[in-house]
Amino acid sequence: MNSESLYKLPGPLLDTLLASSTEITVKPRHPLIDYGRMDDNVYILKEGIVRYSWFDGTNERTYGFAMPGTMMISYHCYYMRRPSFFRLEACRREMVALRLSKKDLDALIDAHPEVAKWMLNLSLGQLHINEVKMSVINGTARERFEAMIKNRPDIMSEVSMRAIASYLGVTPAYLSRLKKGLSA
Repeated sequence: MNSESLYKLPGPLLDTLLASSTEITVKPRHPLIDYGRMDDNVYILKEGIVRYSWFDGTNERTYGFAMPGTMMISYHCYYMRRPSFFRLEACRREMVALRLSKKDLDALIDAHPEVAKWMLNLSLGQLHINEVKMSVINGTARERFEAMIKNRPDIMSEVSMRAIASYLGVTPAYLSRLKKGLSA
């Protein structure tokens, strides 16, 4: 079994899932899910880029970015029934996502074990992506920036430099110096 087949839901079940969802649009820099709020919906990103961030008590920190095709969820809300730790917000363009309620997803899982297997595979895939992120975005600030340019060039044109600096763990001024140093 290849990794592509892990993420495929049989056509009729995919149609059922899509029929149970609602398409929503979020304006740039507006939240899909906000810190401290309950939102146990599941979202599938159709268009745009979403920034995941959290507030450490002093500063907002960027955790990562979601691209089209990504399933997005607040695990605090969905699993533990607690307010969200992360803020998920649209980047520079409007984002379009499919929203599926927890109730509807739970009903699909109860009725179709294939949906549960699909969700498990998506969740394991997300854990894998987190590990890959840690293996790629490490080293010095310059090495992290070069890795981002190489591995995520789409982010560079669609996300603010402030958010990229936060993601890389540097100040915006230092990121600007890195950019100038690479273009020289």
